[in-house]
Amino acid sequence: KAGRVVAMSDIKERISALARSLGFVKFGFKEGAFVALFPYYVKGESGNISMYARGIDYHVLAEKKLLPIANELLALGADFAEVHADKGALDDRRAAYEAGLGFYGKNGMLICEELGSYFFIGQVVHNLEITPDVPFTRHCLGCGRCIELCTGGALSDSGFDIERCVSHISQKKGELLESEKNLILRSGMCWGCDRCQEVCPHNARLDTTAMREFTENRITSLESRDFEGLTNRTFKEKFGSYAFSWRGKAVLVRNLAILDEGLGKGNKTDE
Repeated sequence: KAGRVVAMSDIKERISALARSLGFVKFGFKEGAFVALFPYYVKGESGNISMYARGIDYHVLAEKKLLPIANELLALGADFAEVHADKGALDDRRAAYEAGLGFYGKNGMLICEELGSYFFIGQVVHNLEITPDVPFTRHCLGCGRCIELCTGGALSDSGFDIERCVSHISQKKGELLESEKNLILRSGMCWGCDRCQEVCPHNARLDTTAMREFTENRITSLESRDFEGLTNRTFKEKFGSYAFSWRGKAVLVRNLAILDEGLGKGNKTDE
């Protein structure tokens, strides 16, 4: 169904004003979508959980934050306004690029000048005709540190090998290959991996996110004893609000056992 032409500039300004009032720090418009970034970086932390999974599950927060935008678009004449946050077939990273919110790095991450690459992406898809923003023409610095220092060697100038990505391996179900176990041990991570972000110069001078929801009730590390006596139900009750819980208890218990066994043998993880 074709979108309605309803004072495009006025609608764009009204949505922008609402977004600012809701605390959005970086947002833009692509054809058929409002796109927003949700920064989650917390300065000075270390741990064995990827930074993105240490606070509240971003899916829940992004959907909650984007709902008022969707409702306003409907009030302004949209026939539909659907909230998406890392769900379904939509490419959120591509949408953010098209909305002028960042440029691609050699590690495949989208990089925002103000926020680096530590952010989530959400969008509201609609059918109003709103003038889109212009994508960046610049590129990352191209230093290659993400490729050089990737723990699993998953990155190269020719592409990305997901089967060597520690983040992917740490989330796989079932028994891991010895080579995969060794990568978990080398990384020191029980969930995810931030190596290519940690070494990126675009992330060198970031401040802690202004979104307080991501700074509260954080879990930076897990230990095997954290799961002692937990059933699947009590695991969900204790950790269900964190993004690392979606695969269930068994994957985390397995990864921690790999780390415990390796450290018990005197093996060292990456510095």
